[in-house]
Amino acid sequence: MIQPPRFDDREAAERVAAPGISVGLVWTAFGGEVQFVEASSMVGKGELHLTGQLGDVIKESAQIALTWVIQIFPDLQFVPCTIMK
Repeated sequence: MIQPPRFDDREAAERVAAPGISVGLVWTAFGGEVQFVEASSMVGKGELHLTGQLGDVIKESAQIALTWVIQIFPDLQFVPCTIMK
């Protein structure tokens, strides 16, 4: 009997070991997908720029994540110039 391939989490474990990379599960019309989300910090105005074809739920999740980071930023002990001058 033909079955879908088993999920192998070794790639996910290796990729998320680096700072700024996370794993997300995405629903599509053809099933689900594991996607890797990458982020980096840079000097800026605290604006969020999303690229690609994203649904409303993903856009809202990204905005919530940015709001959370801005809220907890003072407690993170980063060098002050790395996020939002």
